[in-house]
Parts: sequence; structure tokens; C-alpha cells
Amino acid sequence: MKKIRIMLMMFALLLTGCSTSSQKEEIKVLTPNGAPALSLLSVYKDVNEKGEIKIVEGSDLISSELVKKESSYDIIIAPINLGCQLLNKGKTDYKLAGVITWGNLYLVENPSAKTDKVVAFGEQAVPGKMLNLTKKSIDFIKDKDVQFYNAVSDVQPQIINGNVRYALMAEPAATVTIAKAKQNNVNLKIVADLQDIYQKQEKTKVQGYPQAAIFVKDKKKVQNILSQVDTFTNQEALQDNNQIVTMVNEIGVQTFGVPNAEIALKTWEKQNIHYKDAIDVKEDIQSLLKQFGITLSDDMLAS
Repeated sequence: MKKIRIMLMMFALLLTGCSTSSQKEEIKVLTPNGAPALSLLSVYKDVNEKGEIKIVEGSDLISSELVKKESSYDIIIAPINLGCQLLNKGKTDYKLAGVITWGNLYLVENPSAKTDKVVAFGEQAVPGKMLNLTKKSIDFIKDKDVQFYNAVSDVQPQIINGNVRYALMAEPAATVTIAKAKQNNVNLKIVADLQDIYQKQEKTKVQGYPQAAIFVKDKKKVQNILSQVDTFTNQEALQDNNQIVTMVNEIGVQTFGVPNAEIALKTWEKQNIHYKDAIDVKEDIQSLLKQFGITLSDDMLAS
């Protein structure tokens, strides 16, 4: 009997050791700053204790890691058209696990401008595609030509200075621009929500359109993180959004690429940060991808 008890204790210790090892498994995440990075608020500290969440500006590193055969990242958040284009061409080993942001594009107006010009950014990316697709439903710009700039930061001075009347902007940049203009006694306002317009046009299930997506190597390995992000973005952040300010301040505003925690909170709803498993929103994903000439197939989805 004594030997049996000893053997059972040793077996229990072995199980505990395996569990601890599993919990300490390193996970590495690569994400753009802004809304995609903010989606990771609830897992940021835990992941960084054992692995890494690397937040970058722009998509150069993201593109190179998606195509790298030996990339060390378990999760890469990227524009959905970028990742799916690579998947479609067989140029990445990552699979589409889910969608994390559903559009953050708004049309801002400067009523005091002496011109009716329209400016935007990202002509060949999601912003440009969405504006060209939805402008037919926006009476005051549907017949106007659009001048495109490289980035939303290039658009900002044009609308503040009154060089143009309408500017396509992303949140939180739109709110920051409106506040900055007000300091100079210029009153800007949001006059169109492209996410709402797109849903009405395309009759999609989810308001908006798939924008930033989560690509993974092994979905089972990162399922716990995906579940936490799901719970936070779809439940916890909605029930008690004050924790957004607390978390951003604790981790550091500069980490996420937002001016301050209050802006992160104020624009949270307009950033449309809601995790959805790709399998559950296949139709919405395909509706967006067809704008880029990409066909979604089941073997592109992580299982």
C-alpha cells in the first residue's frame, strides 16, 4: 500500500510538472500599432512574461514575417487582404484564424473650407477600396474625384488648414484631428461612417468589414490567447470600459501608438475591435476579399 501511495504521488508530481511546462510555453505575437495592438490589452502582460508581443508601425516587417519559412511568431495580425493574398498564392505557412477589427474609417468635414475637394489615403489598400465602394451612397461626394495620399498623417493638415472639405480618416486619428483643429478654432465633424454604409450596401452580418485579421501557425497552441481576446473584446471591454484606460496607462500609451488612454477609450467603439472566428464569418470575409480579386477557400482557414 505504501508503495502504491508513493507511486501515485510521483505520478501527480509528473502531471504538475507537465502542466507548469505547458503554462510557461512561449508565445510570440507580431502586430501593427493602433486598434490591432489595443485588441491585445488583456493578454499583453501574460504573453510578455513568457514570450513577446512586438508592436510595429507599418506593414513591412509584417509582410516579411508572413512569407518567412522559419518565422518565430506564433500569431501575426495583418491586413486581411495582405495575409489572404499570400495564402491564395501559397506564399505563407500561416492560416487565417479570425478577424479582430471591423473597420475604423470615417469621412471628416471642414465646413469652413472654400473648396469641395476630397482627400483620402491607402488607394490600393482597404481604405481606398472602401471609399471607392461606398462613395456612391454618399451624395455629397459621389460625383467628386478623390486625391490620395500615402498615409492618414498626410491627410490631417489638409483638412485642418481648410485646403479640402472632406477627408477620409481612420480612428483614433479622426478624433485626434478634430481635437487638434478645435485648438485652432476650426470646427471639424464626422459626416459619414463607412462601416455602416458598407453593411447596408453589402447586407453583411457584422457591421463593417473585416480589416485586421489574426494569422496563426498552430491554432491549438494559441487557442487560450484567442479565447481571452474574444472574451475581452466582446464582453469585458463592453461591460466595464474604464479598464481600457487602466490597462493602457499601466502598459504605456506609447506602446500602442495612441496619444493617450482617454483617446483609446473615447474611440474604442468607433475602432470596431471585436474578435470573430474566421469560420463563423466566412461570408463577410469573402465579401471583402472579392474587392481585391481574392477567393476564400476552406484550406486558408486555421482549424
